[in-house]
Amino acid sequence: MTQREILQRYRGSWLGMGWSVITPVMMLAVYTFVFQSVFQARWPGAVAGDSDGLHFALNLFAGLIFFTFFTDVLTRAPGVIAAQPNLVKKVVFPLHLLPWIAILSASFQALISLVVLLVGVFLMTGTLPDNVLFFPLLLVLFMPLLLGLALGLSALGVYFTDAQHIVTILTAPLMFLSPIFYPVSMLPEWAQEWIYLNPLTLIIELSRTVFLGSPWPDTPVLVLYGVISLAVALAGGILFYKLRRGFSDVL
Repeated sequence: MTQREILQRYRGSWLGMGWSVITPVMMLAVYTFVFQSVFQARWPGAVAGDSDGLHFALNLFAGLIFFTFFTDVLTRAPGVIAAQPNLVKKVVFPLHLLPWIAILSASFQALISLVVLLVGVFLMTGTLPDNVLFFPLLLVLFMPLLLGLALGLSALGVYFTDAQHIVTILTAPLMFLSPIFYPVSMLPEWAQEWIYLNPLTLIIELSRTVFLGSPWPDTPVLVLYGVISLAVALAGGILFYKLRRGFSDVL
């Protein structure tokens, strides 16, 4: 079902899955032009010279990958159960797998974007940072959170159809409230603590650590995030199983 979801997205298009590469690269080019050429933004720690633009672009791209991954799952999740009424009413099917389809199909796009990021890092430095080996740690921290939100939203979306529209509206300000176009260190001191209430902040910072060799976040912060991520997964699972009893009646 995940494979079908991915293929349907590009079926009938001229470039097919080539769009999965072109889309993030075009977004990267536009954002880099606007924030670096128009607003004259410069990423802290960049080495003066011709590599400034690439350094800024890679830090921006690392943040965009996980923001896009997060919002892609959340905007799809409220409709994944409601879009499959036959599976709910007529077939004995493990419905908790449907949110996983949204996660795995979004993972495909994120994986391609990560390959593009790694190619850019190699072009800039001539090597890949050793921290790339810690990529599984990033997934261990992020995936339970994503799964819990997907389970909860998919269950709520059956009863509350406006959930999908609300999530879509909230993702717009979330982009600028996440450290995508700037590092956390550029914020005022009072805001640096508050921004960590955003579930994407630590993941974006950690992605720059893993792929770009940025400094590691504090270990207690990573542990706390892992605990919260597991708690969200548990809460989302409980909510899903409590609400699933009424899916067939509502649909």
